[in-house]
Amino acid sequence: MKKANYKKTIFCLTILISLFFLEVGAGLSQPASIGEKGPEIRLGEVTIKIREFDSTPPLKILEVQIEILNRSQQSVAPPNSIKVVVTPKEIKFSSTKSTSDFTPTPEETTLSLPLPPKTGRVMIIGYPFQTESPESITFEVQINPPEGEKKIVTWERR
Repeated sequence: MKKANYKKTIFCLTILISLFFLEVGAGLSQPASIGEKGPEIRLGEVTIKIREFDSTPPLKILEVQIEILNRSQQSVAPPNSIKVVVTPKEIKFSSTKSTSDFTPTPEETTLSLPLPPKTGRVMIIGYPFQTESPESITFEVQINPPEGEKKIVTWERR
């Protein structure tokens, strides 16, 4: 009976040792580190709203608020590396309003602060209204042109 247990123990030990040597390469090695190629900058939410100031004459500003997000795990976006361009594409006026009173131009701004990983910042671009506001304006918002992400947003007067 002792002889049978001895053979069984040697057999199991041999299998265990051979399995250890077969898997030691995979078990002790670490996966290759996949490094980030740089910050992953994305456009977040883009909102448009009217801000009114009590002054003489009354002043209205159409604010375009652009959220910039750094979705990378480790990379910090350096200062002045993120550019945002807001371009008015279509402006609709009421039937009695002339289109020559309000002609917004494309606006460009650069984020002058670093953007840490997994954070965001909001950039604001304003367009002043002189008297009467248009019915609607469609904007194209782009980050880091010409190859950056684009969004089309529309503001409508209520």
